[in-house]
Amino acid sequence: MTNKTPEDNDSLRVPVKPPKQARSQRTLDRIALAALDLMEEGGVENATVAGIVSRAGASVGSFYARFAGKADLILYLQDRIWAEARHRWDAELEREDWGVLSLSEVVEGVVTLLLRSFRADYHQREILGRERRQDDQGARRVFTFHQHILSTVTPLFLAHRDEITHPDPEWAIRLGYRFAVGAIRELLELETAVGVVDGAARAEALTPELARAWVCLLYTSPSP
Repeated sequence: MTNKTPEDNDSLRVPVKPPKQARSQRTLDRIALAALDLMEEGGVENATVAGIVSRAGASVGSFYARFAGKADLILYLQDRIWAEARHRWDAELEREDWGVLSLSEVVEGVVTLLLRSFRADYHQREILGRERRQDDQGARRVFTFHQHILSTVTPLFLAHRDEITHPDPEWAIRLGYRFAVGAIRELLELETAVGVVDGAARAEALTPELARAWVCLLYTSPSP
């Protein structure tokens, strides 16, 4: 069964005219990066079209040749960030030789990648997410992303199926994933909200603890 992602699901696509030339793609990239920079600096509401094109070294005409307005740009940026997050996750996952690891090592490796992946663009996703947090399209985008990650890590865990004693291994994997993601999100929120200066040290301490909790869940014995 294929897991759809924002870039695969037509209902999540933003009507942006696809660049036909490399120069046009570079202009679109500059506009996107400039918009993200300005939104991170002063919030979505303070990133005006005029300010974005000025920062990008582009023209207002080039902006409106691609987007009907700032709302469409925000949707495009949301799709782009989640798509890049998925591609980054897949690339990181492929770098590891999971087949030689024990179940405990697999779990800790997955937790490490989750933290690294979520931290990479956490602030950008939060800034854009505040704009459409209650939007159904935004909710589907987040759902498809997490479903994709689960679809990639579940086989890694189930390769050690004989070791897992939980009566419902796949449920234990999903529950452990939610637990880990929630704890990582809380850590990143603290780093952003109160400017935690020892975030790296906290993350280094958190990772093995989350891994141990997840492993304990997998090793839960059936009730008598």
